Amino acid sequence: MKVYILSMQQVNNYGSVLQAYSLKKMIEGLGNEVEFLAIEKGANDNLTLQCEKSDIDKKDDSWIETQWNRVKGKIHGRKLRQMFSEFRNNTDLNSSVGREHFDTCVIGSDEVFNCLQKSKWGFSPQLFGEVKSAEKVITYAASCGSTKAENLSDELREAVKNAMLNLSAVSVRDENTAKFVQNVTGKDFVYNLDPVAVGDFDEEIRDVMVTSKLPERYCLVYSYSERFSEPNEIKAISEYCRAKGLKIVAPFGRQKWIPTYETLTPFELLKAFQNAECIVTDTFHGTLFGAKFGKKMAVLIRKSNRNKLEDLTQRLQIQDHVITDISQLSKVLEKNLNKEKISEILKLERVRSLEYLKENL
Repeated sequence: MKVYILSMQQVNNYGSVLQAYSLKKMIEGLGNEVEFLAIEKGANDNLTLQCEKSDIDKKDDSWIETQWNRVKGKIHGRKLRQMFSEFRNNTDLNSSVGREHFDTCVIGSDEVFNCLQKSKWGFSPQLFGEVKSAEKVITYAASCGSTKAENLSDELREAVKNAMLNLSAVSVRDENTAKFVQNVTGKDFVYNLDPVAVGDFDEEIRDVMVTSKLPERYCLVYSYSERFSEPNEIKAISEYCRAKGLKIVAPFGRQKWIPTYETLTPFELLKAFQNAECIVTDTFHGTLFGAKFGKKMAVLIRKSNRNKLEDLTQRLQIQDHVITDISQLSKVLEKNLNKEKISEILKLERVRSLEYLKENL
């Protein structure tokens, strides 16, 4: 069977790339030929709303410091873009316009339903199910992020509903997306975990070495650029690591108070999580990476990520590792994750994911 995946793997983000790689591997493992479909640019720009954009520069930076941080940020960004491009080439993750006709399109995972997020393709009905070349269209662990149905204009809601009517099976990643689908379409759905959670990366990272790129003992801070920038956050993380004799690394989003190390490939990033003494994160995939390897971890919930992180930590039963204030950091990082329980959950979810794909592809 010829299957095309419609996802966000062209975005230069470790989670986006690794979830796409994992889903491709799972579908290929079921005996299918898999490629990626390019996202079509939406024709109606009025249906796309602007997402918030934060200024990473602090008000008390000197002009010279601000310019230097921007230069370092551009260099780091360029290295990441080059690395992601090479990884996609080496793992067949690049998108194409697809065949004129093919069997099945799988939309997901990642925030493919987040129609209130600014993007270069605008509002694309294709991401919600309008894939005319496919005989069948389904989703796998699709998410709408923090978007809620009541936030949609009448025009946008109708466009989303009409596109979703093409879906023959709906799999969502979180409760907020389940409510979104039910509210807009009334369609039935199933829950499935992100492909990173249920995927198997043992072979890919078994022989990967990161010792030459990272310190011997370290705390891994995983976030978007300058998200851990408040003085109390910097102080809490720095003091904990100093007391434990740990260096601090931030392999993805640059935090200007953390030294820059060599750029890691996605498989090297997984190895870096596996080797870390502890994890501090405020992202969905950072939480998944840490939980998957059973690391000591503090998951900081912010207003912007509350929906998806509360949902994920509940599904993985790691609520004890959530913090809502950075003052809770040191206490939470002393707790061990229940590796056996998490492994049991992930094994069960992998079976459920494969059963869903077998039944609906």
